[in-house]
Amino acid sequence: MNSLTAYAESLVKKAGQELSSGEIFAKVLTLNDDSGRHGVLIPSDAYSFFPYFEIADPTKNQTLEFPAFDATSGESAVFAYKYYERYPERRITRLHSLLNATSSEPRILVCLRAKHSDGTFAYYFDCANSCPNGRSSQLFALIFGSEMSPESGAFVVRPLDTSDFSIDATLQDLLDRFDEVNKRGWVDSLREGDTGIGYTFETLIGVKENNDKKADFSGIEIKCKRAKEAGGASSGKINLFQAGPVWTLKSTAKERIRILGHPGINGLYACHSQVTTSPNNRGILLDVVQPVGKIDLKKDTSALGYWTLESLGIRLAEKHSRTAFIKAQVKDTKTKQRFLYEEFVYCDKPSIERFVDLVAHRKIVFEFLMQEEPDGRVRNRGYPWRLIREELRDQLFAFQVKLR
Repeated sequence: MNSLTAYAESLVKKAGQELSSGEIFAKVLTLNDDSGRHGVLIPSDAYSFFPYFEIADPTKNQTLEFPAFDATSGESAVFAYKYYERYPERRITRLHSLLNATSSEPRILVCLRAKHSDGTFAYYFDCANSCPNGRSSQLFALIFGSEMSPESGAFVVRPLDTSDFSIDATLQDLLDRFDEVNKRGWVDSLREGDTGIGYTFETLIGVKENNDKKADFSGIEIKCKRAKEAGGASSGKINLFQAGPVWTLKSTAKERIRILGHPGINGLYACHSQVTTSPNNRGILLDVVQPVGKIDLKKDTSALGYWTLESLGIRLAEKHSRTAFIKAQVKDTKTKQRFLYEEFVYCDKPSIERFVDLVAHRKIVFEFLMQEEPDGRVRNRGYPWRLIREELRDQLFAFQVKLR
């Protein structure tokens, strides 16, 4: 196994196929992971890597069966993707029993999502523990990189053609600061409201609050979120960046808010609207015009403005070429809110192609935050683009790895 691509080609070859491209999900298993009874817990960050699983009723356990190739046994099989409502969480079961072996070496599960030379797609599962010749250590170094240690629960999602991961001085500095905050245990929020979790962390690591278009920490954007207590995905949208349209309809701010918004009981207009590729209740929508390389903003059939894909790509690169997603446990009392920062997932390699695809499928949305003041001025709080759910971020970033 001298390269990730060569390793993937060896898995596909066992099924009599030829590899065209692919990406890998790998996880160092925990004590609560096994091949069958409990299954392997899938982090919410990797949900979109696996087959689409619609949870029709979140109050009931559900199972999705899907075919894949078991590279360990060399046989095709049907695996089970299970949703457990009690926690809630998702697990893969019916994996090879090799995962159940006990040893001092880490147990590793690898899943390859491969595109074959004939255009078909398939999943391949491989696993390793204390096999002869130290295969688990070799496999970990190949997929995660030689600089990481195989800590329980660590995972990575990466395309086959990405270069080997390494922790540079900037990322190491941020990790060291995160570790210092983590060692403090529970800390009091330094600000009331929803922004307290991010403001508190950034203050503790020495980052001053700003409205800079660029990333927070020497080129790395920091996003802090509440960890859901029961082990499921965090809720809420993720702000990506601010970018307003180039207005084709020449008008004042007051005229514009009357086109986009609606009056309240006080007669003043407001526009707090989410805009997607489907018309909202004001008839406003986004229209992705790929051949021209732009996204139009429309009301019904009338063009109001547009963004070029080039300009959106520049903003995406400015803000999110490297991003650290940090999760914290939250404890609320009558008098204060406290945070325990305990998870650090690093992401990079976003692309405008992925961004546009997410916009087209209404997974990235644009929002207006405008309101008319009594003195006639229009207050505008920005033009945010937002990812609607955290677990969709692996559809925006080609690479993500859990470092803490």
